[in-house]
Amino acid sequence: MHPSDDIRGSLSTVLSERRLVLAMSGSVAVMRSVELIRLLMRHGAIVYPVMSRAACRLVGPDLVHWASGQKPITRLSGEIEHVALAGNVAQPVDLVLVAPATANTIGKIAAGIDDTPVTTFVTTAWGQGLPIVLVPAMHQSMYEHPLVVANLKKLEELGIHLVMPTVAEGKAKFPPLEQIFEEVARLLCQRSSWKGKRVIITVGRTEEPLDPVRLITNPSSGKMGMALARQVLRRGATVDLVVGQGQEPLPFGVRQVVRCKTAEQMANALSELLCEPADVVIAAAAVGDWKPREVALTKVPTQGNSTWVVELVPTVKVVDVIKPLAPESLVVQFRALSQVSVEQAAQDASERIQSGKTNFVAFNDVGQPNQGFGADTNRILLFGETGLCLDTGLVSKDEAASQILDEIEKKL
Repeated sequence: MHPSDDIRGSLSTVLSERRLVLAMSGSVAVMRSVELIRLLMRHGAIVYPVMSRAACRLVGPDLVHWASGQKPITRLSGEIEHVALAGNVAQPVDLVLVAPATANTIGKIAAGIDDTPVTTFVTTAWGQGLPIVLVPAMHQSMYEHPLVVANLKKLEELGIHLVMPTVAEGKAKFPPLEQIFEEVARLLCQRSSWKGKRVIITVGRTEEPLDPVRLITNPSSGKMGMALARQVLRRGATVDLVVGQGQEPLPFGVRQVVRCKTAEQMANALSELLCEPADVVIAAAAVGDWKPREVALTKVPTQGNSTWVVELVPTVKVVDVIKPLAPESLVVQFRALSQVSVEQAAQDASERIQSGKTNFVAFNDVGQPNQGFGADTNRILLFGETGLCLDTGLVSKDEAASQILDEIEKKL
């Protein structure tokens, strides 16, 4: 085993045992390909690098060998490497990723020209029916050339997957590496039971103003909701998000995002999204239970030891708007409680499910260490109609999300 293999799976096992060809053409963005190799490996992938002659002039093959643990293919030999990895063989690779893809390489692929290892691998994989992803990277004026635009459109219509560049400084640059990874993960991890499904997820926390500068809220970061969104997207479903407050980045590939602050705004946003049928609604946001009866129009002054008495009234229950508008949707309600026994959680979940407002209750005890608000890990107890159906144990929030979706999938 090559020493570089020691990083494999260090971030996740999403691509565990998946075998990918990463084909590199001669854009200066090829310097990012080395980082991309390492990222794919950290998610479990085995990466076979393929380099054009132009790519070798920009990044040394020895560096790519170090990064991947695989000797890069820089020319085709009597070992017919393109067939051995991507042809009609017993175990071809799972996917071919061309990153970066120059205008020259894109034009050759669109015309069926094979005069570099990169283009020959694409032709072989295409004929074999393997998924192919292109990541265009070039100067912006080249990217806007009508024939380049036409070639990209042609390839996309023929089934090639594109991860479009980020336009900055007059150049069409490599997109974020995480975006490329997520596209690869989506293609390799999608499941037929989720494909074509629409999922709405509420994420983050709500805030209720006291006056123009003060508010009532909670410490929710939105990490659990975003993890659920990532996992749903990887399975092939469409995701719409209702996002409250929090700093977590949005997953790549979300169809629609509606931002809000208060519980009422979140309920209204969810109601609007439910005008279109949804297969699954996951209420993962930490919605505040209380708001002031009256909001001060100006900042309430602080004077010595004076007190400020605020009367609180209940906020709207966001989960309550779902079933009346979408009775056929599978609803998953998250419950953040503290220092509650499994038996108490089971009773709470049973009452909620029997009320007909939800199909599942996902309970986590935020009073326990490394669970709940702000943590990277969580332990979820998922209750369904028959009682406890899942105990994730203390795992990463992405792993907890995956286990939850496995249970929901049984009902799709």
